[in-house]
Amino acid sequence: MKKLPLVLALAAASVCTFAHAQSSVSINVKLYPYLNYEKASGATAAGTAGATLAGAAAGPSAISGGIKGMASGNSYLSFRGTEQLGGGLKAVFQLEGTVGVDDGSGFSWNRNTFVGLDGGFGSIKLGLMDTVFKEYGDTLGVLGISSGTPMSTSNILRKVSFGANNAARFHERRANSIRYDSPEFLGGFEAGLQVATQEDPNTVTGIGPRKTYSFGLKYDQGPWYFAIAHEIHDNWFGGSINSPSSMRNNAQLGVTSKDTATQATVEWRFSKQHKVEFDIIQKEYKETANVAGRFQSYKNTAYMLAMDSRWNPQWRTSLQYVKADAGSCTRVAATCSTDGLEGSKILAGGAYYFSRRTFAFLVLDQMTNGASGRYAANDFGAVNHGEDTRHFIMGLHTAF
Repeated sequence: MKKLPLVLALAAASVCTFAHAQSSVSINVKLYPYLNYEKASGATAAGTAGATLAGAAAGPSAISGGIKGMASGNSYLSFRGTEQLGGGLKAVFQLEGTVGVDDGSGFSWNRNTFVGLDGGFGSIKLGLMDTVFKEYGDTLGVLGISSGTPMSTSNILRKVSFGANNAARFHERRANSIRYDSPEFLGGFEAGLQVATQEDPNTVTGIGPRKTYSFGLKYDQGPWYFAIAHEIHDNWFGGSINSPSSMRNNAQLGVTSKDTATQATVEWRFSKQHKVEFDIIQKEYKETANVAGRFQSYKNTAYMLAMDSRWNPQWRTSLQYVKADAGSCTRVAATCSTDGLEGSKILAGGAYYFSRRTFAFLVLDQMTNGASGRYAANDFGAVNHGEDTRHFIMGLHTAF
């Protein structure tokens, strides 16, 4: 990991170097440490049979409850720069990484970090980036501080409930990405296309490295925002890697997987102060299994309704509700039940602004799992089957 003083010194040197080439470099910081009080209840009794892909229930609550201390979500430091190349073409770069403002932990470039070209053709970037799918949906967030925290709805909206492995998530940034974003066309439309490879040989299955394909179309004008996006995960095995070990295919020679998700997003800004958003996502996980009892497919739908309001310069509120159905599944020559894999989450938050950049915030949330579900939204570990969690979060945000 790179130490922060070295990073700042390099940035200062970069500013001095670029100053003579019609270039600019900016430093951006967003910090939002918070205290988290967490409580859990309702875990399904150990040994209780439930959804096939979840296996037997594990027992009492995995979350001990009480004050868990402080966390900092995706608080970050970034350096962003441009260089004018002439003819309307410019080079762009960004270096961005999380800052452990709660405990002073190490720093690395683990957020959107890339270099690219921008011009009349649009832009093309190479590096580590959020996918088009992730960026085009879930536009409101919670008070602008939901990233990397229990305040995020992505763990229901864009994941499965029968395991904790992020291979099933459609809410990631991808390394080794090439991304193209079009210029605006037809009075407000834009398109994005992204391809990423993990560069792992995957010699166990003999099928080559995992890949991600993400693309979408959005319209953003006046009071309306519309977006449709699709993402494909080749050979991530998001379905079976979250299933009991006897059903997994990720070590089976010749087996392939294709996980897909399609999302539609509508945002209505019915005034300068109030916004409403609706998202619906359908996820499908398919694997070419050929052994009896192994995972073959899973499919479910989730939706979200969100509202963000600025009542005056000092007060802001956020409300969000997200729900996922239990879905359906298949196994090779075997039955498959999804009973109890549904889940939901409701959040309510408020912020008091001392200035345009600095505010105090308070958020309450309740995540409810079906009897077999393991949707989690916490800073301190996974939950057991059927376990519901509640959070009382308060913190301070500043940015520059």
